[in-house]
Amino acid sequence: MGFLGFLTAVPATTAAPAGAPPELTVAFVDFLSGPAATFGVPDKNTAVWLVDNWNKAGGIRGVKVKLLIVDEAGTPDKQSVEYRRLVLDEKVNAVVGYTSSANCLAVAPVAEELKTLTIIHVCGTRRLTEENQLKYVFRTSDHQAADSVMGARYVLAMKPDVKTIAGANEDYAWGRDSWADYKDAMLQLKPDVKVLADVWTKIQAGEYSGEISKLLAVNPEVIHSSFWGGGLVTFVKQAAPRGLFKDHLVYLSTGEQALQDLKKDMPEGVIVGPRATGGYFLYPDPKTKPLQSAFVHGLKTRFDRFPDYPSHRTYQALAGLRAAYEKAMDQNGGRWPNTDEVIKTFERLTWQTPYGDVTMRSDHQAVHGAIVGITKFDPVYGFDTMTRVISFKAEEIMPPLGVKTHDWLKTLKPSK
Repeated sequence: MGFLGFLTAVPATTAAPAGAPPELTVAFVDFLSGPAATFGVPDKNTAVWLVDNWNKAGGIRGVKVKLLIVDEAGTPDKQSVEYRRLVLDEKVNAVVGYTSSANCLAVAPVAEELKTLTIIHVCGTRRLTEENQLKYVFRTSDHQAADSVMGARYVLAMKPDVKTIAGANEDYAWGRDSWADYKDAMLQLKPDVKVLADVWTKIQAGEYSGEISKLLAVNPEVIHSSFWGGGLVTFVKQAAPRGLFKDHLVYLSTGEQALQDLKKDMPEGVIVGPRATGGYFLYPDPKTKPLQSAFVHGLKTRFDRFPDYPSHRTYQALAGLRAAYEKAMDQNGGRWPNTDEVIKTFERLTWQTPYGDVTMRSDHQAVHGAIVGITKFDPVYGFDTMTRVISFKAEEIMPPLGVKTHDWLKTLKPSK
C-alpha cells in the first residue's frame, strides 16, 4: 500500500476499538537546544509531521495520538528524572526518542522499573541491547557496529592498500564503541593496518584545533570520526581549511546528517554514512517509491528541509510503535491491546519504512540494511549529496542474535 493509502486507510470517523483510551499519549524526547539541536529538531519535525498525518486519517485505528515534545538537553541524571515525570505525572502511554547513548543507557533501567513502553530511536551504543535484558525498551534501528563495519568495508573498497588509520571521537559510550568496532573491523579485514592515534574529545566540544593538529601531525591515510550534531558541523568547518580532508580519506559515520547544514562547506570526497540507515532522501528512489516520495516531499514542504538520517530513525520508531499496536489488535479480535500484548507483538515484528523493511529481534534490537557513500557537490540542491553508494544487508553489518559484537567482529572476512 502506498503512503497516501496508508494515511487514509482509517477514516477519521472510525469508532475506537473496545477498551481504547480517549487518546494515546506519546512523549517524544530529543535535543531541541544546544549544539545537538541541529540533530534533534529534524527529529522533532518528523514526529510532528507523521503524527499529524495519522491524526488527520483517524489516528491509530480511531485513537488519536497526543504528542508531548521534550528537550533531551542536560545530563543523564536529568533525563532520568524527566522520564519519571513523564510517566508518573503526565501519564504517558509510551516514550519515543533519546539520541544520546549516555541518556538512553541511563533511562533504560528507569523504563524497566516503571514498566513503560519505550522506543529508542537513535542511541547508537551496542551496550543498550547487548548488556541488558530488556522487556519494555526497544531500539528500532541498527546499533553502531553497523556503521563501523560498513565504513571499514567501504574504505577498503576505496583504498585497498591502506596502511595507517586514526580516530577522532567523543569520549563516551557512542564514540568509544564506534571507534573500537571500526578499529577491530579494519584490523580483522586487513591485519597489516597500523593505528597511529586515538583522539578523544568531550561531547559536542565545539573546539577541535588541538585534535586537528594531532591528526595532521601523525598523518594517517584514513581517519574515522563519529562526531555528530553541531559538533560534527563545527569539526568540518575547522578541519577543512587546514587541509584535513584534502590529504586524507575521512569517514564520517554520521556525515549525511550535516550535508544540508554545511552546504558548500562540506568537502567533496568525504565518505559519509547516514548512521546505518537504509536510504536517504535520494536513495533508493523517491520517483518510484510512493512511501519515500511522500516522506521526502512532505518534510521539505512543511519544514523546508529534506529528511536526513535522524528523520529516518524517528520515522522507523514511530512507525514501529504504530505497527505493533495494530498487529496486537489484529491478534486479539480488534480489542485495544495492553502494554504486554504490544510488547509480545513488537518482538519479531517487521514493519515498513520509506527506505525498506525493519525487523525487531527477540532481544529488542532492530536490524535492517544500510548504505554508505561519498560526497560530491550537487548544484541542483546547493549542498553535497551521496554518490557511489553501496548498500549492505543487515546480516553483513550486524551481529546475529545472541552473538556479542566483539566476538562477531573476529569472524569478518574480506569482501570478494
